[in-house]
Amino acid sequence: MTLPARSSTPMKSGLQRSALLMRALGARASAVWSQLSPQEAETLSQAMQALPEDAVAEQRAVESYVASMATAAPTQNKQPNTIWERLSQCDGALIASLIQDESPQVIALTLSRLAPDPAAQAVRALPRALATEALKRMLSLGEVHASALKGLALALEARLDQAHPRRSQGGGHEHVARIFDRLDSKSEKSLLSSLDTAEPGSGEKIRAFMFTFEDLANLDAASLQTILGNVDRAVLTIALKRAPESVADAFFANITQRAGDLLRDEIEAAGPIRRSEIDAARSEIIEIARALVKRGDILTHSAEDELVE
Repeated sequence: MTLPARSSTPMKSGLQRSALLMRALGARASAVWSQLSPQEAETLSQAMQALPEDAVAEQRAVESYVASMATAAPTQNKQPNTIWERLSQCDGALIASLIQDESPQVIALTLSRLAPDPAAQAVRALPRALATEALKRMLSLGEVHASALKGLALALEARLDQAHPRRSQGGGHEHVARIFDRLDSKSEKSLLSSLDTAEPGSGEKIRAFMFTFEDLANLDAASLQTILGNVDRAVLTIALKRAPESVADAFFANITQRAGDLLRDEIEAAGPIRRSEIDAARSEIIEIARALVKRGDILTHSAEDELVE
């Protein structure tokens, strides 16, 4: 096999650098694509198609991106100080539950203080009519008196403390479970056993928070169909590449025969895929499933956990 030649032409265009990075990231860039307008996506796609095959340049683009983000890393781990920072780290469904009984004007003010992603999640979780009215108010939201803003902040902080108490950063069984979610099965079993021996009962608590790609096979049909409705088809295609038979069968059982045949063809046509891309696609589906569980849209009961009358 001939190795790609090192690119001799400097990539000065920001669009070209973005195209290189997106090509290198592959399926891991799905979250970025979802934030682009149709025109932006088309422009970027054309730029990616126009680039020559250059694995070295792609790797350099990723390294450059990682280096540029290094200075921002400490702020990501910073403990939130204000109620707006705390809310911006919460799930959209939780935010919606805290503000859905307020007036559209108050909801608009709250949304205006949040980061875009959690604000968007909250809008999706709110009743459609209420969300629409709040967004209309945001369009003409003017200056807010400091005392009114402070009063709203105090009220929201009290509600958040009641619904989602503060805890030490990075602690708790749920956070440890998120770490175990990213371990291979051998390491997971070994470490869980050791941890349970050192701290009796901790293993069971951690398992209660864990939800892995293999667990999707245990979901009921309605839950799987809900996940299918929220997952990008391209991500699903990559995630099902060499997937455990139980998981693949569960997904194919919840789509039509024709759709299943098309999906199998797409998986086969995708050819060899990097393991990192497959893991990233599966992680994205798991994150979507976790969000749906928190919203109460799907259940995670095992198929063996039957109801007894």
